[in-house]
Order: sequence, then structure tokens, then C-alpha cells
Amino acid sequence: MHRINPRDLPLLFAIIALLFPFHTPQTVNVEVVSSTAGGEIYLAVYDSADGFENDDHVANARHLMGEEALRAELDLSLPRAGRYVVAAFQDLNGNGLLDRNFLGVPTEPYGFGKLPPSKWRAPSFGELVTHIQGADHLVIEMRHWKDY
Repeated sequence: MHRINPRDLPLLFAIIALLFPFHTPQTVNVEVVSSTAGGEIYLAVYDSADGFENDDHVANARHLMGEEALRAELDLSLPRAGRYVVAAFQDLNGNGLLDRNFLGVPTEPYGFGKLPPSKWRAPSFGELVTHIQGADHLVIEMRHWKDY
């Protein structure tokens, strides 16, 4: 039977730490600000372009706005620090969906953790990605399409 020399333990622990990295969950506080009162805020967080395109989120939250409320705060727990897209919409009619017109343009307020570069096309993951590390605070301004 082979015995481990106590002097080798720090090296052994360092090797284990490199082979099995520890991921600390991250908490992010998201402040949602809207010019339209009421409805329900739906928030989703994506960690990849594929997830963003296919609505496969790693975290989500909902918050019912008061009839006069123009802001809400939501706390999200993320798997680890990293690059994420934080997206939100304000469901004003209570159907649980981001309503769109016949051209596919959103008719309810929506927003992202980072302002999209153009309103004339759907933004990509890379255009909206935000680095989240530690107890971050994000502000999302909800806007109607015409206000972008």
C-alpha cells in the first residue's frame, strides 16, 4: 500500500482544484424600469448564442407589477460568473407572451441588460452579452419598439 507524504498534500489539493474547478453561484440584482405601469415582468438569462436563439434559459424570474408601479427589482441566481444575456418583457395583457404585430414587431415593452445596436432586426447574443461577476446590479429599461 502506497502512503502519501503529508508534505505532498498541498500539491495534491492544487491538482484536484485544477481538475475539478469550483463554480460559485452568482447573484445578480436586476432593476427593471418602465414608462408603462402594470402588467407582469418576465425575465430570462441566457449563457450561449444557441440558448438565446432557442429560448433555452439558465435562469428566469417573474414579477407582478402594481397598477401604478413603474419599476421592479428581481434577484437571480446564476450558475457561475460569466457572459450572459439578460432579456425581459412586460406582459401588459396577461397572456404570458411578448405580443407582436403582423410584421413580428413587439407591441409590448421589452429590454435587455445591454442596449441593442439596432431596432430593425433581432439582436444577436454577442451584441447583448454582459459579463456578470459577483453580486452585480443591472438596470433594464423597458421600451416599446418605437422608442428604441
